[in-house]
Amino acid sequence: MNKNEIITLENNHAQCQISLFGGQVLSYRPKGQTHDVFWLGNLNKFDASSAIRGGIPVCWPRFAAEELNAHLPRHGFARISNWQLQHFDTNENQTEVVLHLPLDKKYNTLLSATLSIKITDQFECCLETTNHGSQEFKFSEALHAYFNVGNRDTTILKGFNNCRYKSSLDQQIYTQKGDLMITDEFDAAFLDHHNHIEIIDKAFNRVITLEKSGSDTTIVWNSGKDLAEMSPDQYKNFICVEPANQGASFITLAPLQKHRLSMIVRVNSLNF
Repeated sequence: MNKNEIITLENNHAQCQISLFGGQVLSYRPKGQTHDVFWLGNLNKFDASSAIRGGIPVCWPRFAAEELNAHLPRHGFARISNWQLQHFDTNENQTEVVLHLPLDKKYNTLLSATLSIKITDQFECCLETTNHGSQEFKFSEALHAYFNVGNRDTTILKGFNNCRYKSSLDQQIYTQKGDLMITDEFDAAFLDHHNHIEIIDKAFNRVITLEKSGSDTTIVWNSGKDLAEMSPDQYKNFICVEPANQGASFITLAPLQKHRLSMIVRVNSLNF
């Protein structure tokens, strides 16, 4: 671990970096792959003054600026909190890290979160929420994964055909027909979506497969422009595909109950 509290992991299969600030995966690159699987803004400060853009921000226990838990910061407080390293175990072929976010009186919630990350010949990430209160608690969440692509405009997303989605740009409901390609600003929640997703990254000659569980919505987003943490035209090199529970698909957690939101990522070469 370095002075910026970034954990660097490596085994025979992959390299990975995780920030304790935000409990955030910053990087994952399988051995033999030239390019990282996750995108990271070039102009991030990494000084714990603001959320890190890129990797997998943990949006919890509020998604975006939803009315549910409106007293909490946008996208919740997990991504701007310091997580604790709870467990670490590694060998040549498997590395496991568990981070913990304990009860936080500042935000007056009786929830804790645990983030488990496992690296083998695939990448696994699981966010577990526990309700320590005596009453049920409703919350929304997302593993806000920024996938690194060679060219957003030529990247194809499979797994959304005939799926309904709500656009955050105009609040309308649409049905996706065929594969999804993004060539402008796009921000949508695919509803009742449980399919595996394939990101066909032609520019980097690879396919990224995403499987998820404990998730009823999938967010797909690209800003369509550079934001503060991005160098010029860097927005053209990511597509966010996020396992989530938000909107009408929020989670209601009974006292002492747990909920798990998980994702598995695999990378293979693309054969033309």
